[in-house]
Amino acid sequence: MACSRDIIEPNTDQMAAGPVIECILTTDSHHLVHYSRVVGISDPFNPQTNATITLSRPNQKSGIAQSLANGTYVLSDFPLNPRDTFQFQLTAPLDTVLLTDVMPSAVSFTKTDTATQAIAGIGLTQVFTVQFRDSAIDENYYRITAQQQIKNYVISADGRPIDSSTTWKTMQIDGNETPFLRNNFNNYTEQEILFSDDIFNGVLTTFKFHNLLPFNNSKISKTIAVKITLENMSLATYQFYNSRAEHLWSQKSITQLPGPVQSNIPNGYGVIGARTKTEWIIPYPY
Repeated sequence: MACSRDIIEPNTDQMAAGPVIECILTTDSHHLVHYSRVVGISDPFNPQTNATITLSRPNQKSGIAQSLANGTYVLSDFPLNPRDTFQFQLTAPLDTVLLTDVMPSAVSFTKTDTATQAIAGIGLTQVFTVQFRDSAIDENYYRITAQQQIKNYVISADGRPIDSSTTWKTMQIDGNETPFLRNNFNNYTEQEILFSDDIFNGVLTTFKFHNLLPFNNSKISKTIAVKITLENMSLATYQFYNSRAEHLWSQKSITQLPGPVQSNIPNGYGVIGARTKTEWIIPYPY
């Protein structure tokens, strides 16, 4: 007995419970909501189809979403404009969610440009310059993404193109602008650049970013266009994308444990957010 002692056994891990909701509203008249609940890693997906979901604006008639398959709801004919205040409400047997937020201000490019430059560690690659004016009265949170339109050729035995197909591919991008570097979460992703207007609020701003892969047209594959997308996001959307990037990166690491994805769902997971966006397509001669 003198050589023994009681050890308190720790409580067994308890599985998190709660709703999982994803709804990122845009300046459109149609909106999608995905609603499910947390399940164990070996359990089947648990979509929730018995919910009433409404979207409303002050002094305006509410819109009611219609239930589709697999926990997806669609709300039609409910337009939202930049800076609109909106209220999202979900009522279900197991969950009640009520959130109010504001659609971000409109954003548009003043100009874009592209050039082929040598980047250390990459070689000759595409460098893009984008210019837009930031709203001085709002705290803005931005995301830049780019897609490459590629024409792939089928070559005959004698070297002639006999057929072709066109595809869009998400580009790997990066940049060294100060607002990009101030957001440490950009270290976890190569498919987007997220930044805020903390240090350039309200001014006409020009940024550069580049393709992380060499620009290499050939007989069988050529870039014929690049589409650049700039989104102005609500804070909840910005935090969701940042923490999602870190979470996905950690899942691939053998030394890191995935952290939680930031959520604004009370006692739940996911995001109810908003964003406006603008796009610019740069054609390439071929």
